[in-house]
Amino acid sequence: MLARTRRGPILAAATALGLTAAAGAAGATGAAAATAPAASTTARTATPVSATPLSPNRAPAAAAAQTSTLPNGDRVTVTGTGPAASVTVTAPNGKSVPFTRYAPDAHHTYIIPASAAADPANLVPAQYLVPALSTPAAPAATPFYPMVILQINALGLDGKAADAVTYLQNTDDGSKWNAPIPVVNGIARVAVPAGHYSATTGFTTNDPTGFSATQRLVTQLDFTVTAGGVTTLTADERTAASQIAPATPKPSVGGLQYLIYGRTDSKGVTGNLVVENLGSTYVAPTATAQIGTFSYQLAAWIGTNPAGSSDLYTYALGFPAADHIDADQNYPVDTSKLTTTHNTIDTDAGDPVREGEYMIGPYSPEYGGLADTQVFPIPAHLTSYVSAPVGDISWTQQVMDALPSPNSGSPSALLFGKLGGVYQGPGKEVWRTWGHGPITPQVGKFKDTAGPFSGPIQCNSCADGGTVDLGLVPIQDSNPDSYAQLLGWATAHLTVYRDGTQVFSQDNASGTELTGQAQQPGTYRLVYDQDLSQFPITQSTSTHTDITVPYTPASDPASTLPSGYVCAAQGTGTTPCSILPVLDLNYQLATDDTNTSHGPVTALDLTVGHESYGSAGSQAAATGATVSVSFDKGATWTAASVVPAGQNHFVALWKNGAAKGATPWLKVTATDALGGSISQTVDNAYTIG
Repeated sequence: MLARTRRGPILAAATALGLTAAAGAAGATGAAAATAPAASTTARTATPVSATPLSPNRAPAAAAAQTSTLPNGDRVTVTGTGPAASVTVTAPNGKSVPFTRYAPDAHHTYIIPASAAADPANLVPAQYLVPALSTPAAPAATPFYPMVILQINALGLDGKAADAVTYLQNTDDGSKWNAPIPVVNGIARVAVPAGHYSATTGFTTNDPTGFSATQRLVTQLDFTVTAGGVTTLTADERTAASQIAPATPKPSVGGLQYLIYGRTDSKGVTGNLVVENLGSTYVAPTATAQIGTFSYQLAAWIGTNPAGSSDLYTYALGFPAADHIDADQNYPVDTSKLTTTHNTIDTDAGDPVREGEYMIGPYSPEYGGLADTQVFPIPAHLTSYVSAPVGDISWTQQVMDALPSPNSGSPSALLFGKLGGVYQGPGKEVWRTWGHGPITPQVGKFKDTAGPFSGPIQCNSCADGGTVDLGLVPIQDSNPDSYAQLLGWATAHLTVYRDGTQVFSQDNASGTELTGQAQQPGTYRLVYDQDLSQFPITQSTSTHTDITVPYTPASDPASTLPSGYVCAAQGTGTTPCSILPVLDLNYQLATDDTNTSHGPVTALDLTVGHESYGSAGSQAAATGATVSVSFDKGATWTAASVVPAGQNHFVALWKNGAAKGATPWLKVTATDALGGSISQTVDNAYTIG
């Protein structure tokens, strides 16, 4: 799940699984929902992204989490271990706070909240060294070096003494010195070994909400600290005059910036400073490094339409790394290399909040990530322009439909995501509708191998020898490669049978792994019941899904799981997994962007297919389909008129036999040439308008 905090009265979602962030990052809170914004309101904030890849048919594995209190009272939570672990930092009131993550080597990682950096007089960097993020060094004799004095002078925009934090690294050998240095009232003195150094000095101005409004970074790659006196280094904030501002074709307001500074010493050891800022960021130009190497990368920049614009859009841009910092930070944008996605965001007809969020941002398996968030009234249309990811950075994308909270005080929302890459290639134009119902469990059809957090997509139902995985994506909209998360209340139960004998039964499970399965032809049956009725929605409140899956141990080459996907059933084996022929229903219901049907007749465009990954999966033909409608909560059913409309394709028509505001139930059945079947009932599938 994601967690977020807002500048305005916006819904705040639940707990973050993990965040790796840096200077200026903003994020997690567990606050309850508040009043929706006015119809013309657009809000911006930064959102921490889960660092745990989301499995489509199982809950994410809980990574080890350690929480400790920092000297300034903020709490740091580390999920996972080592330098690549995820981090969240929250104030005593539960609100997430900006912080700097500085990892000069594998043995030292500092987490310095903005409030601590803003008070350098009381900042003791060693107290912000987080052992859980570091890899212990092998025991060795402690070296001693002759120490000399380095004086750092920090000058502000007015040319007078200013507070700052300098990240200092010895470039002969980073192990000799690599630590943050607080600069108080414009001056800091520190004893360091003589030699060659690099420094980046950060000047931060926070806005009243606690978000970093302005970040100015002065980088000085090569200077020498000499013996026999005091060496002076002057960091002048005025030299950081180059504002990061890509030249987007449409006017845009800069939001999230994701900068990665890498400084490698002469021994080949690299230290990193990752800066994530929501606001304005300025940098000072540099030449190339004279000792060791240097890299600077605007790995991600998010820009959105100006406030008040009726045209909603987002730019998500990344640029290659350079070995220096240019004075011109107005990066050119080549529109022919962007993927353009036309997003339609639907909502529940009964939702009084009518508030949506579009979230997109960078994710790095090494540093974690954030998502820039736009908040707006829904239903809505929003266009995203996305450049190719750079380095190990990938784009994450999600849409949230905020919902009212009951008296429990917990937040409520439907959070939709796409299991696959956001960037689809240069010049590609994509249309996608989020939240179009009915919302149902399915096995899905996936074209991309990469998941929403850079993790490979896992096969829902695959077999390898005597090990069989069977599972569903619990909540899917009209996109066969989507998933949704509920920030609220839901219950479910999965029962699995082999040749009529129950082999699995468990509450709140959507998938299971069976071992020691007989290697002879047979039949599996999945019965999955999901109840969302306690969740504050009026549509797709409950589903009953009953699927029969023919099984044979002889693998079909057409169903071999392609490389790039994950098969949990395979374990440590080397034989390829086989995708099971589980039937999948794709609903394209002729309703509007509130999932409401207008007029006397409703139409359903139904595709009956099978779970697939890339081009692999069962190609067995659908042999029939039925559709029934109930206007009295399942007491009686009326058969719809169903006509074939091409291979595995059917169109159903029925009269809306109830008053305006009614929410009919749907029942769909289908069979295939292998003897497989599916029956699915959706309570309150849509609204009659």
